Amino acid sequence: MKKSYLIIAVAFLSIVGCQKKETEVTNTSADSIQQADTTSVADMKNDTTTTTTNDSSDVELLNKMKTTTKTIENDPSKGKYALAETKWKLVELNGKAVKSTSDKDYFINLDSKSGKFAAFAGCNSIMGTFVMKAATKLAFLKIATTKMACQDSKTEMDFVKALEKVDNYMIEGTMLHFHKGNSNAVAKFEAIK
Repeated sequence: MKKSYLIIAVAFLSIVGCQKKETEVTNTSADSIQQADTTSVADMKNDTTTTTTNDSSDVELLNKMKTTTKTIENDPSKGKYALAETKWKLVELNGKAVKSTSDKDYFINLDSKSGKFAAFAGCNSIMGTFVMKAATKLAFLKIATTKMACQDSKTEMDFVKALEKVDNYMIEGTMLHFHKGNSNAVAKFEAIK
């Protein structure tokens, strides 16, 4: 019986102690709020937001901490044109300029709705799927070509091999660059549509 009273007494004291701590915290918060409310207008003038012309802002907070926010206007993966739904003309492959041997441009076009791409590099149509695991990360999968007989298919074969290596991309203005790791671009394109 004495043990029961002892357990009840300990539980009661624990509950009362918790309530007392909550009251202290509430009173402290109320005091802080009251102090913040009584801050003079002159003090608030000293704690204003300053915006500079390069889209950075410095803010001095009431507790005298300072923070800086910088806005980046351009995502490196986005330029004037989007990766998908833009027709990209092949202009460079493995560091060498590419000239079309036909009246048709060498190109790649990615469709974001279907996750498929279509391309042309001389003779056969090239197609497959693409995935983006993160911003600027890109991979081409299930690459296939038609099987027409061609006089010179070296550029086409090199283009397919380059697509198999691609793991990231970058758009600068009207130019699209496909990269393998941090290496030089394996292919460069110019927006034509």
